Amino acid sequence: MTSKSKSFQSLRSTQEQKLCTTSSSGLPKWRQSPIDISRVAVWNKKFPPLLLTNYWSNIGTAILANTGKTVNIELANRRLPIMRGGPLKDDEYQFMNVQFRWGPSNCRGAEHSIDNIWYSMEAQVMHWNTRYGSIDKCYDKSDGISILSYLMQVVGCPGIPDNPTLALITHKLPEIKRTQSTINITPDCLRWMLYACTCPGYYTYTGSLTFPPYNECVTWIIVPDAIKISSNQIEAFRSLYNHKWEHIVRNYRSQHLLHGRRIFFATNDAVV
Repeated sequence: MTSKSKSFQSLRSTQEQKLCTTSSSGLPKWRQSPIDISRVAVWNKKFPPLLLTNYWSNIGTAILANTGKTVNIELANRRLPIMRGGPLKDDEYQFMNVQFRWGPSNCRGAEHSIDNIWYSMEAQVMHWNTRYGSIDKCYDKSDGISILSYLMQVVGCPGIPDNPTLALITHKLPEIKRTQSTINITPDCLRWMLYACTCPGYYTYTGSLTFPPYNECVTWIIVPDAIKISSNQIEAFRSLYNHKWEHIVRNYRSQHLLHGRRIFFATNDAVV
């Protein structure tokens, strides 16, 4: 390696570090994601009901894509889902996409953890605040984006049956192994999201995107009970290729400190 290439790599590393740790103004960022949700830092709070509308419709088109970094799902030719209520107050957040995070081991792949307990994978359902008129105007607003996040855990030995609601996605992954490839799948492919409706509560905190440029614009809503998936299903994600024709075996971001932020657990048992 030449001294010129070493110098370039050092400069790029410095720039990437600056991007992760400072805002566009150059001031430190203190609301970065993901985090470990330590229950000693959690406050119980009663919120209005969290309402999810039009997520499991069988109308329109769902587009499954290998971006070279993750698996992405977008919806088209239909009324897009809306999330409102809970910590989002009176604002309506419109569905943008779903992205998945995983790692090389079934013991760690999700970006968030609970009391330092790690999970195999995380599905992040991204929404934008319609009050701002367009997605592009949301990234510099503290409440511009909301991400509804589902933890997933591999259970059992190889050969255990697949989770049938997630199978609508995982059974199609072999058809998008090549980066930038897409395929249309059944539009009701988000039925696994119904799991949130059976949980007694959720965690919420203010944070950032977990991909560049890491804008601190996100209200995170995290479903605490993990969805059970099979080892075959997570291996289908790991079998995808990036632009270098290498398997995508890790795409989660490392965790950040809480820096005095409050984490709330939404529950009806809280004192208002």
